[in-house]
Parts: sequence; structure tokens; C-alpha cells
Amino acid sequence: MDDLDHAIVRELRHDARLTMAELGRSVGLSRTAALARVRRLERDGIIRGYHADVALPDDPAAHVARVGIETDTGDTARYVRRLSAMPAFREAEAVAGAYDLLVRFEAPTAADLDATLDEIKRWPATTRTTTFVVLRRYD
Repeated sequence: MDDLDHAIVRELRHDARLTMAELGRSVGLSRTAALARVRRLERDGIIRGYHADVALPDDPAAHVARVGIETDTGDTARYVRRLSAMPAFREAEAVAGAYDLLVRFEAPTAADLDATLDEIKRWPATTRTTTFVVLRRYD
């Protein structure tokens, strides 16, 4: 890859919907020359595809997190019942190790997820939380 190829990839990373004419103008090539380079980059596996990164506001799984929770309660079942009343709650597991519970939450927005975590942290029985935001799930 030369400097023009890097420039093309950089422009497409920024906006994959550019027309070949727009892409060519931004890197100093004609439409035809930009198209030929893009096709070569696709053929060589440098550009593997184009996609829309979508997070619908009403999609309950748009933001997923696993939260390790350390508690100071003698009634874990009651604590979990309180968690399960939260809209973002999906499941809880009692675990061995640094945490008492491993909880899965799903929320339509990052702000909703953050509000859920803030609420849990305010509970007197919550000693510590660690949040693991899910970036990708492999099935």
C-alpha cells in the first residue's frame, strides 16, 4: 500500500458512503483512478466490506454490559429480586471469586445503562461494581 491507498482507506473509514468522484477529489485522483484503487483494495482484502453501524434507540440490546457486583448482604436472593425489577436487567448469576454476582444488563442507550449502574451503586448493600461493556458477541 502506498500513501494514496492509505489516504483512500482513511477517507472511507471516515465516510464509506463517498462517491468515487468525491473520494477521488479528496485524495487527488480522478473518479476512474479512485475506483480502480478501491477495487484493488477490495480484491486484496484490505477493504473487506461496507456496513452501517446501527444502534436503534428502541433496541433494548443496543448497549450490553456484564457487571461484577460485590455485596454486603445476607439475603442475596432479595438483592437479585431488586435487580430483576430494573428494566435493563436480563440475568444474574452467583459466582465464586472477587464478586458475588455477575449480572447482564441491556439498555437502549448508554445513558440508560449508566443510570442503571448509578442506581445500583447507591444501594447500601452494594460494596463494589466493575462493568464490562460488551463490544461484540460471538455465537
